[in-house]
Amino acid sequence: MIENSTSARGGFWWVALALALVMAVTRLGHFGEYGGPLDASWAVFFLAGLWLRDLRLFPAYFVLGWVVDLAAFAMGTPTNCYSIAYLFLIPAYGALFVAGRWVAEGGYGRISLAVAVSALVTFVVANLGMFWLAPSPTAPTLTAFASAVTGYFPGYLMTMASYVAGGLVVERALGARQRAIA
Repeated sequence: MIENSTSARGGFWWVALALALVMAVTRLGHFGEYGGPLDASWAVFFLAGLWLRDLRLFPAYFVLGWVVDLAAFAMGTPTNCYSIAYLFLIPAYGALFVAGRWVAEGGYGRISLAVAVSALVTFVVANLGMFWLAPSPTAPTLTAFASAVTGYFPGYLMTMASYVAGGLVVERALGARQRAIA
């Protein structure tokens, strides 16, 4: 498990840095305009909670996401993403981090439930903020919000689940490699 390899502070920081790099490289993908890989931010917050559990990393990853978003803004991302609604990302991403910690404390048998529930909470909280507080030419309605959830949530869930699964494959491969070396 990566948990064992991160018990030494050096391993901890390598994992933290790798997750930050994945976020930085993929985050522009959530704007859908750049043709890069899909955004791994949700999985990064979840995996940081799972593997690293250090609450000090949460604001560091949040600030990293904000800096990447500012870069995207400089590249022409629509400005409605940068409103008071952006603050809703704090509890939204917090749900992912806490869910990862919950799995770490209770075992990997919880992971499917944790991914699904934390992704739904994150999607609803983040989108409620955008839906109700971001500047919009039309008044928000509950029907429009429900339509957005059913239309977009499955893609977000699949993206997060895929990145988490990929992370678990890497974790397993690193564990097997460490056992082979020992």
